[in-house]
Amino acid sequence: MAWSKESIIHLTTVDSTNRYIRDEAVALWGNRGTGDFAVVTAEHQTAGRGQRGNTWNSNAGENLLFSLLVRPGETLEVSRQFLLSQAVALSIHDAMKCYGVDTRLKWPNDIYAGNRKLAGILLELDYSGAFVEQAIIGIGLNVNQEDFPPMDRKPVSMKMLREHDFILDDVLATILDLFEHYYTELRFGNRDAIAAEYKAQLFGIDMKNCFIDKNGHFDAVIQDVESDGHLILRRNDGSTGRYAFKEVEMKI
Repeated sequence: MAWSKESIIHLTTVDSTNRYIRDEAVALWGNRGTGDFAVVTAEHQTAGRGQRGNTWNSNAGENLLFSLLVRPGETLEVSRQFLLSQAVALSIHDAMKCYGVDTRLKWPNDIYAGNRKLAGILLELDYSGAFVEQAIIGIGLNVNQEDFPPMDRKPVSMKMLREHDFILDDVLATILDLFEHYYTELRFGNRDAIAAEYKAQLFGIDMKNCFIDKNGHFDAVIQDVESDGHLILRRNDGSTGRYAFKEVEMKI
């Protein structure tokens, strides 16, 4: 096993689990091999971060807030780094199926139930030459919270969808079990299957959606997601555009 309940560090309050795990990385890693990963959870974050510089709002003790530290060694090329994001997203997606929650993946790192955001992923990568040396993966999953502050992206929780409470540790264990599977496949197995499954579960794949980039709004179809994470869009006039993170956003 790459993880165990005893190896998870539980914090009551922290500014950011990503920040904590980065500062404590050497101590957390200890003498474990490169196939292992470290896990830090918190009941409350005072400065939780999301994509595009957004904050992640969460009531204390009601949701899953955790970070993973992984060190792929010379097994994950920088050119295929998006496989790690895909593996995490699929782990959450599959875990939600176990609890009767239907989700889709929104490029690059969000999990949606219908048109409402259920979870977000924040990756911080360190490189060594042509390989990903270390990855810190921050995950926020709305589990038992029902009241959210007003925001553009309407959030939703597992409890709101299924109308009952969930045990946070059980949900975490399910996600980690699935991530261990996908991470093993990423390092040693069928990478193409991970990419194909991600695209199969992608919100808006092969259908017209509204996007916004630096030039304004436009309609396009998601044609592909490249192995480094670039999004390929096909506009109404047949032209295609290639976008990196933060260069374009789908409007839902």
